[in-house]
Amino acid sequence: MASILDLRKKYLGAADATDEDMRIVQAVREYVDKEIMPRRQDLDGGWHRNEELARKTFEKVHQGLVDIGVQKAIWPESLGGLNVSSLAFEMVIEEISRGDAGLATHIGIVNWTMLPAHLGGRTDLLQEFIPKICDDKPHGCCMAITEPSGGTNTEDPTQHGRTIQTIASLEGDEWVINGHKIWPSGASIADITYCVVCTTDPGLGDDGVALIYVPPEAKGMSFSTPFQKMGMCWTDTNTEIFFDNVRVPKKNRVAGPGRDNKILHDIVGFGRIGTCGFALGAAQACFEIVLDWTKNREIAGRPVRNRSLHAYILGEMAQKIESARAYSMQTYKMVRQSKLYGKPGESFLLSKCSAAKEYNCEVSIWVANKAMELMGSYGYAFEYNVEKYLRDIKILQLWLGGPQRALLDTALGYYSFEW
Repeated sequence: MASILDLRKKYLGAADATDEDMRIVQAVREYVDKEIMPRRQDLDGGWHRNEELARKTFEKVHQGLVDIGVQKAIWPESLGGLNVSSLAFEMVIEEISRGDAGLATHIGIVNWTMLPAHLGGRTDLLQEFIPKICDDKPHGCCMAITEPSGGTNTEDPTQHGRTIQTIASLEGDEWVINGHKIWPSGASIADITYCVVCTTDPGLGDDGVALIYVPPEAKGMSFSTPFQKMGMCWTDTNTEIFFDNVRVPKKNRVAGPGRDNKILHDIVGFGRIGTCGFALGAAQACFEIVLDWTKNREIAGRPVRNRSLHAYILGEMAQKIESARAYSMQTYKMVRQSKLYGKPGESFLLSKCSAAKEYNCEVSIWVANKAMELMGSYGYAFEYNVEKYLRDIKILQLWLGGPQRALLDTALGYYSFEW
């Protein structure tokens, strides 16, 4: 286990990270081990799904992550941030996901929602939002993409925005938004902003796509009750969002015709490669649980993990986790070299990011399932946490279009086709 705890050996590329980067990754790991691991079950509300217990636990551990700098980690010092590298932040997300992938999702959505403004060069919007994010209080954001009638259609580059039914009409100096979104993380609890994928006219295709920031207090925006889900029960809140003549300033549109569409597909690419860290953290946690359990459980007087069949399975779990991590880190490197590889929303890198997401999610599900098999009934029991990781992992595979959409976009990197 010593090598697992050595962060510079664990992560591909960590050898190139700064000492400051690795200090925050180490601080997060220590916080997860001390404060989150003992509270994993409480973040679910315990066996009886007690919402009050879940909310109080979430608030406590979220504040603790804010206190050690996670919420402001990647932002420049000029806006109140710590200027931690994107590579280091991916390590941070994996470490938090070892404790709870839903908690990591809440943290990650804040940065993901700010990404369109960053990609669009909107310094004014970043100056409006980032100093609020970089204070000493926990915050939330929301990226609203999916619609009830279309599911993954919005993320599908071959649809060219024609299926989007949330309409933004320009009236004077304001956008007036009408429509319906479903499933976005952070819906109803975001206090910084909502980034909403709209169209000015479905007939315009790509040129009609508009990304618009909507204030949380905007009149005409309302929410359904939160969905009751298999996993991430309280740490990642999902509701429907209804827009009824919601008015926002004209300046809140990220870029403009044609450009917003490219940014949309870039954030899909970033979201898919970003999912790898959530999946890896959960898989790593399951592996550590079963490695410890098979050490202390015996078959005929010998530790389970000393039996060849079980050692073989543990070795295969390690192999899959390491290959998935190397795959995702290699793709991260490609994303950071846009001059050579292009942007995450363009066919080549979108293919790579999509394939990495699907592979990492498949590995994570496989590892959790094998951990449960090795532990038998203990793995199936709430007390031993593996069943929680298995429940949480599945949504990672389903979001941003699911495994089928990810592999279709993988194929689009090799040849063009439309439906």
